[in-house]
Amino acid sequence: MTDSVRKGRATLEGMNKPSPEAKPEPPSTRERLTNLDQAIKELLKSHPADALEFLVPDAAKAWGRPLAWEFLNTTTRKHDLARKGYVMDLNIRYTFANRSVVLVVLIEHWATAQSVNLHRTAHYYLDLLERFPKDEVVPVALVTDLKPARIQNAVHAESRGRVWLHFETLVREVSREEYSAWVGARNAIAQALRGAMAGPQSRAEKVFRGAEALKDIVSPEEYRNIFTLAAEVGKLTLKEVEAYMKKTQLRSEAVEWLEHAKALDTARKLLEHGVSWGIITSSTGLKSAELKTIAKADPARKLAKK
Repeated sequence: MTDSVRKGRATLEGMNKPSPEAKPEPPSTRERLTNLDQAIKELLKSHPADALEFLVPDAAKAWGRPLAWEFLNTTTRKHDLARKGYVMDLNIRYTFANRSVVLVVLIEHWATAQSVNLHRTAHYYLDLLERFPKDEVVPVALVTDLKPARIQNAVHAESRGRVWLHFETLVREVSREEYSAWVGARNAIAQALRGAMAGPQSRAEKVFRGAEALKDIVSPEEYRNIFTLAAEVGKLTLKEVEAYMKKTQLRSEAVEWLEHAKALDTARKLLEHGVSWGIITSSTGLKSAELKTIAKADPARKLAKK
């Protein structure tokens, strides 16, 4: 067990740059395939043991696979009722064969490197220390930005010769992970995020290779959602997905996913124009529950009555 995990601290990882790739479309012109932040949370909650192995590997090596886990309340306690409360992304409390070890992992996902907010994370960390004073708490910043960046991993404050605060977080920047290092790994988190990893392959190839590996790890029901997440992590468009499938003559669950993704895209546009739900479901083959998901993901869209 390293000191970084034992104390919930870590230094910046190596800053080696990955091989250059074609740039994805700017966010302003690219249609999102899914709500990335919410999809990441669902993935981590669905595979908590894989999450520990990917995010805090030295803990997994030291204590082995966790025996059990629980998802903690993500709302911080408000000491000042006049202020707006904070909500953490995800907290997982793990127990191991060694019953004396209880590890709480505070996971904050950041889609871009520039959005990382350590002051907010420190607030969450102190809240967890107060709630679980006997547990080890490790804060993790999971960054899925395609472009590596020099991310600050510590907040330090001192004056008059005294240190008043020093807080560090473990930074897991996916773009610094080598794509080839996870070939054959039975880890759903790693395979779903391979589209953002470093390597000479195209973003599409990384996403699809990871998706192929996921078939042996997740259920067919879960596969569609994770493939959508994987494509979003790689910043792929529907056109890029379709082009890769034609180029490789791919015939798999991805074909079904593409047809479903096109139906969702059509439904979004019809909802924007106020078309009724009945017409949309009959023309696209989607269910009412899927239309509700679309509306919930983007409440700004005009939603026609059923």
